[in-house]
Amino acid sequence: MHRFRKYPNRRIYDLEASKYVTLDAVLDVILSGRSVKVEMAETEEDVTQVTLLQVLAEQEKANSTPLLTNIALEQLIRFTGNPYSQSASQFIEKSLEFMSRQQESLREAIAASSLDPFSSFENTMKFWTGKF
Repeated sequence: MHRFRKYPNRRIYDLEASKYVTLDAVLDVILSGRSVKVEMAETEEDVTQVTLLQVLAEQEKANSTPLLTNIALEQLIRFTGNPYSQSASQFIEKSLEFMSRQQESLREAIAASSLDPFSSFENTMKFWTGKF
């Protein structure tokens, strides 16, 4: 668990690196596969979820195709606070875990079979030109 401390001036301090960082540094830790925890410096209140939402919002703004469409966000807001919110949360978590495992399996299968797009194109061209 990579720990950060957030200060009232909105600055984020990386406890492992002993320096102030940006949301991009938090993103890098997450993309490396590690979990994060963010606490307010004065109160030790856990603000991890708020910080992760900020990281996600920055990522969504930077990408041309958002992961969370307006319709998806509206649905998530509607689930907030209703009796099914815990079930919806568990469903989303399990679905994302499944997708992540499937993506990794596909990556491994492609690497194991050495089927990269360039090699496939090259082999196809050799076949059609008769230069096996």
